[in-house]
Amino acid sequence: MGERKSKVQRFIKAHPKCIFCGGATDATTIEHCPPRALFQSRIAPEGFEFPSCAKCNNYSSDEDLIVAVIVRMGSPKFGDSDGKLKGMMMNLNRQRPDFYKTFLPSAIEARANNRQLGIEPESGQTHQEAGVLNVNDETRLAIRVFAKKLAKGILYKETNLILKNDDCLVLNWFTNANVIRDGGYKVFELLNHINGKSPKVSRANVVLNNQFEYKFSISDDQNLILIQAKFGESFGLVILGSRMPKYLENLLAKIFKDLGADYQPFEILQGEQG
Repeated sequence: MGERKSKVQRFIKAHPKCIFCGGATDATTIEHCPPRALFQSRIAPEGFEFPSCAKCNNYSSDEDLIVAVIVRMGSPKFGDSDGKLKGMMMNLNRQRPDFYKTFLPSAIEARANNRQLGIEPESGQTHQEAGVLNVNDETRLAIRVFAKKLAKGILYKETNLILKNDDCLVLNWFTNANVIRDGGYKVFELLNHINGKSPKVSRANVVLNNQFEYKFSISDDQNLILIQAKFGESFGLVILGSRMPKYLENLLAKIFKDLGADYQPFEILQGEQG
């Protein structure tokens, strides 16, 4: 316990401000983002520990668990290699007893979804086991909370910059169902021409890019940020950020007006409308 406390104290001395509330609050603890539970055997990548105040560390615990369960369930080839998924699902059911009522498709829904997506269950699998999951309101909120934290963490990791509370973040995210329908990662393909850094994600000699990988791009003046991230076979994120007041908000307002109110590919996580 003493060694752990000393490690935290050394870390906070080197990183004294909470990066999740704009650098206005003193850091008192370490936040792991992505959460360690997302990774098999809790082997999380090095460098993804961030200075946090207690409030920012604790407020997203339910959302962290939802995201971890989604990533594992959406990556059937390896999502339960450590045998922890059942226990995590039971914990989530205790914390959010209504979650699975709208998250897990019925047998009829699963069969219809699989038919539409061209998914054929393997021998011994049910359509529910082989198919995609429903995106309910709690999932949407969890992804929003998680994406906001992740963007601030990656920005700090790559640049040591702390995103202020009035800076803007906007999100586009997609599930494995979108990938199947589109025949690939279309959003990533559209952004492929933008230069950026795609580092190896690892701990010691264990490469973790199959569970989490990202590409980070930033303008020369460090005012515009682009983060593309993928989590196993489950879902992907595209996050745009701006450190210029109202720049992204005004740009998106114009785009939404041109495209029509029914098509809004990005949602504001924080900023003028966040």
